[in-house]
Amino acid sequence: MKIHAYRVIQTGPVTLSQVLQEIHGLPLDQRLRDVSGTPLRVEESVPGGSTWAVDFAAIKHEGPGRASIDAPIEDFDLEDEEGFGHETAMYYDSASGFLTLQYNHYGPRVARIQTYLYYFARRLAGEGLDPTQYGFGLAPVLKADAADRLNHMGIVKNIEISFYVPGVMAQPNETRQSLSSFLDNPLVGSADRIRIQLAAGRARAGSLAVNHVRQIVSDLINARDDLEALKITAQETEDAPKEPVDLLEARLEADIPVAKVGRRFGRQERWSALRQAFETWNTNGHFV
Repeated sequence: MKIHAYRVIQTGPVTLSQVLQEIHGLPLDQRLRDVSGTPLRVEESVPGGSTWAVDFAAIKHEGPGRASIDAPIEDFDLEDEEGFGHETAMYYDSASGFLTLQYNHYGPRVARIQTYLYYFARRLAGEGLDPTQYGFGLAPVLKADAADRLNHMGIVKNIEISFYVPGVMAQPNETRQSLSSFLDNPLVGSADRIRIQLAAGRARAGSLAVNHVRQIVSDLINARDDLEALKITAQETEDAPKEPVDLLEARLEADIPVAKVGRRFGRQERWSALRQAFETWNTNGHFV
C-alpha cells in the first residue's frame, strides 16, 4: 500500500479533531456529502488519545463487471441506490499536526477529502466567516533533501512545469492558489496538457520570485498524479553554484505490504500500515 504524509494546516476556528469527533457521532447516512459528483463519507473512525484512525469511503455507481475465465463479463446484481465502495484510510496525530494517508487511485484522494472535511468544519463553525476561513489545508511532506533545498534557495534561475490540466483543475481552489488565475483562462481550460518554462533575467542576481516558486511547487506536488515535470534551477546565494533540482519525486512516500481480508485490503491492516509509516517518519524527524 502506498502511503503519503501531510501537514495539517488549520484555516479556521475548528480543529480537525473536533470535525472528526462530530462525524464520529453521526449515523452513516448523515455523514454522506456529495463532493464533485461523488458521494463521500467517513465509513469508520476510532479515536485514541491524540490520534484518529479514519476510513473514508466513496460510493460510485459506475464500476467493473463480474468476470470469469469461461463466461462473458456481466453486471453485478445491485439495487438502484447501491454502488461500488472504494476506501481510503488515514492516521492522524493531533499532537504533532501530521497525518499519513493511504493512496487509493479509485478511492477518495486528498483533494476530495479536504473538501469533505471543509463541509463539516463550516457546519461546526457556523456561517459567519469568509468561505476561505473554514477547513484545512493538507500540505504534502517532502523528503528531507528536497525540503532542505527548497528552504535554502535564495535565487531561482528557472522553473519547468508540465501537468495534466483536467486533473489539476479538479483540485480544490485552496490547494492550487498559485495557479488559479492562470487556470481560469478559457484557453488553458480547454487544453489537455500544459508545459511551462520560466527563466529569470540574465543579471547575476536575477531571480524568479522565490516565495511564489515555493507556493507553486507545494500546489503541484499536491497534484502529483497529474504532474509530468517539475524542475527548478536554484542557488543559495549569488556566489553558490547553480543546482538543478528535480522535484517530481520529492514527496515523502512509503510502500508497505498489506494483507488482504477476503478480496479486499483489511481496514485494521491498512490502519496498522499507516501507523507504522507515521511512527517511522516521526522518529526519523520528518515531522517538524
